[in-house]
Amino acid sequence: MSKRIFKDIAHQELFDKQGFIVLTFLEKEEIDELNSFFDQEHPELGENGFFSGSYSSDYSYKKKASDKIVSIFSRAYEKYFIDYKPFGGAFLYKTPGSKSELAAHQDWTIVDEENELALNCWVPLCDISLDNGPLMILPGSQYSKHPVVRAPTLAFFFSGNDDLVMKELEPMLVKAGTAVILNQSVIHYSLPNQSSAVRKAITAGVKSENAQMYFHYKLPEEDKLEVFQEDDDFLIRFENFAKDIGQRPKLGSSIGFKEYKLPTYSRADLQSLIAKLKTDAGFALKTPQEEPIPTKQSFMDKIKAWF
Repeated sequence: MSKRIFKDIAHQELFDKQGFIVLTFLEKEEIDELNSFFDQEHPELGENGFFSGSYSSDYSYKKKASDKIVSIFSRAYEKYFIDYKPFGGAFLYKTPGSKSELAAHQDWTIVDEENELALNCWVPLCDISLDNGPLMILPGSQYSKHPVVRAPTLAFFFSGNDDLVMKELEPMLVKAGTAVILNQSVIHYSLPNQSSAVRKAITAGVKSENAQMYFHYKLPEEDKLEVFQEDDDFLIRFENFAKDIGQRPKLGSSIGFKEYKLPTYSRADLQSLIAKLKTDAGFALKTPQEEPIPTKQSFMDKIKAWF
């Protein structure tokens, strides 16, 4: 069981089992205020695609948005969490069109996951359907059930067999203001927005109160990671996101190196692992007749295409 961060023990137990939990989060007035703030800060949305405020090169915008999100989320944070600390937030939006798909991935390892927790609170500002780009999750794929380090210079343990993951994803068809609170390590994906309206959502981070933040950089041609100690706001400090995350970090302080080799699986073994993770989390496997969701690009290819 991971370190406790939920006030309600039943919430903690469900989160530990599934790797995520769905909770009522924002009041109508809070949703309206965030929608208005979004419209004010994004007068033009540009071409169709998926966009995160974190990718912006404008630090003042990122800081303003993060502070606004944390301020409004604070009521819900106090309602649900103990011994916690927020570490910022950003708007996520999908304009209508096929380019707004987000490939299956795991978020970076940013705390010592053996002893601490980092959560992603994903909160849509509109009702979510299969048409407008829902978040989809592989239940049970969190670090406590399958420990792997994640970094932008590391492949995912399922790379090359993404279809096996895609077939077992569960869509989060939630109402506006509902939070899908997921462990940073859970595999997730998002369908393209095929509706006629912009799909607005927010991602906001919460971690164990005293957890140090980290960033991992894989040395080229070596099974070795360089570990950097980071400030709590480092995720909004990248000047050129797509370029910076693939290079040795300019931010933070190096605290040394550790040997690390990503686990690899045969296709059959990976299929068995995915089945075990999902069923142990309490979810049924898809039937053979159900087709996997197609994906055309890797996560890093997708990021590069946005810039």
